[in-house]
Order: sequence, then C-alpha cells, then structure tokens
Amino acid sequence: MNHLLPTLGALTLGGSAAVLLLALAARSRYGAKWRCWAWLLLCLRLALPFPLLPQARTQAPIQVDLPSPPQAVRPVPPPSTSAPYTPPSPGVQGEQPPAGSTPALPRPEPAAALPSLSQLALGVWLAGAAAVLAWNLQAHLRFLAYLRRWSAPVAGGDAIAAFNRLGDQLRLDRRPRLLVCQGLKVPMLAGLFRPALLLPQGDTTGEELGLSLLHELTHFRRRDIWLKTLALWVNALHWFNPLMWYMVRLVERDTELACDEDALRRLPPEDYAAYGQAILNAVARLQGRAD
Repeated sequence: MNHLLPTLGALTLGGSAAVLLLALAARSRYGAKWRCWAWLLLCLRLALPFPLLPQARTQAPIQVDLPSPPQAVRPVPPPSTSAPYTPPSPGVQGEQPPAGSTPALPRPEPAAALPSLSQLALGVWLAGAAAVLAWNLQAHLRFLAYLRRWSAPVAGGDAIAAFNRLGDQLRLDRRPRLLVCQGLKVPMLAGLFRPALLLPQGDTTGEELGLSLLHELTHFRRRDIWLKTLALWVNALHWFNPLMWYMVRLVERDTELACDEDALRRLPPEDYAAYGQAILNAVARLQGRAD
C-alpha cells in the first residue's frame, strides 16, 4: 500500500498523455480499428494501479557499533545498621515504602495518532472510486430490472430470419438473445455475461432492420461491450482525472466508428448509402428522445 498512490499518480499522468495522443490520432490516417486496440492496451494497464515489476529493496548502509563511552560508577552506600527493616504484614493498607526507595510513577497514556496525509489521500481516493462504481452498478441493475419487466422474445419471422442469416454470415457460434423491448428508440446490444440484442417495438422493418441487426451483431462479434466496461472501470479508478472521463467518450466514439468500418466491408458498395441512412435515422431518434 505504500507504493499505491505514487504508482497511481504515475499511471494517471502517463495515461493522460496517451489519451491526448489518441485523441489527436483520430485526425490521422490510422483507422478506428487500430485506435480501439490502443484503447484496449491502455485500459488494461490503467486498470491495475500496481507496479508490474517488483521494486528492488534498498539495502541499509553498513552500521558499525561504536563502543559506548565509559560511565561513572557511583558507589553504593552501605546498608543502614540502625534498625532492620521489617516488611509489612500482608493485608495491611497504608504502609509507607522503605526509606531510600523510589515510588513507581504512573505511565502517561500514549496520545491517539492522527492519520497522515498519505492515509487521508488514500481514503479520499477509495471513497471516490467506490462512489463511481456504485453509481455505474446501480444504473446497470436498474436497466436489467427494466429489461426483465418490459422485454420479450421476438415473435416476428422476418427479424428472426434476418438475425440467423447475419449470424451465419458473421460466423457466430455463440449468439446473443434476440428480444423486443418497450421504450427503446433504436436497436442496442446489452449485457456483459448474458448479452441480448434488443429491438424497439415496430420501429424498424425491412432493409433498415437488417442493417441495424448487422451493426449490433458486429458489435457483438468485436466484443466492444467488454472494452466499454473496461473503460468504465478505469474511469472509476482514475475518477479524479478529467481526461479519464473524456477517454470514456472517445472509446464510445471509436468503437462505433470501428463497427461501421467492419460492417461496411461486408456490404456491397450499392448498400453503403442505405447503411449510412440507417445510422442517421438512429441518431435522429436518439436526439428526439433526448429532447
């Protein structure tokens, strides 16, 4: 624990520089796919605020025991021969100590030690990380409760046929559950351990439905939800750094761009315009819900 805060500070400084570089890399020729790999490597390092290699212990310098200076020896006075000392009988109270003896003084109780500055900083960091994690977990649990109440398996034959056809095209051995959920504006992929592809009720049909399913199944194939979850974990650990909050938005943006690049490679050129229009329609519905 002594090296936790220095390691955390060094990581967040290096991570801030990496976030700025990757934000500038969006204007270069490097695609979103490679930026997603860079985000993954960065998040994996920032997710563990501990040194990767054990730190070498510094050996104490050689100590030489010097002989202590001679002390003066005080002569012991001979015992008094005036009257022999008779010890008090047991059970008698109020006896005085013998002459020449020193009474034992009560030891003062040690004062309570105040927490150091490093301990206070560690407590503040732990409290902030716990608060951010609790907020994200509470939002996730509320969403799961919403799904359990309002979602149901898809009954439409067209959606199931398009889902199976695209799953075969993407060579998905394991596929998410296909559900329809009230209150959704756009299709979305949710769930980390039991993923589900959620469709809104009656909003997307025909070609737009197939393109939306392709987009979400590409997210599932790329495991983008794991990268987003890892970015949220890093954000909770480095909650005091504003660039880590910005990093979550950049990860969200680059995963969407990388998903679009991967999906377009599986479509013929004549379908590019329809795919772009489907994405624009989804964005317009989301903005309408936000307004």
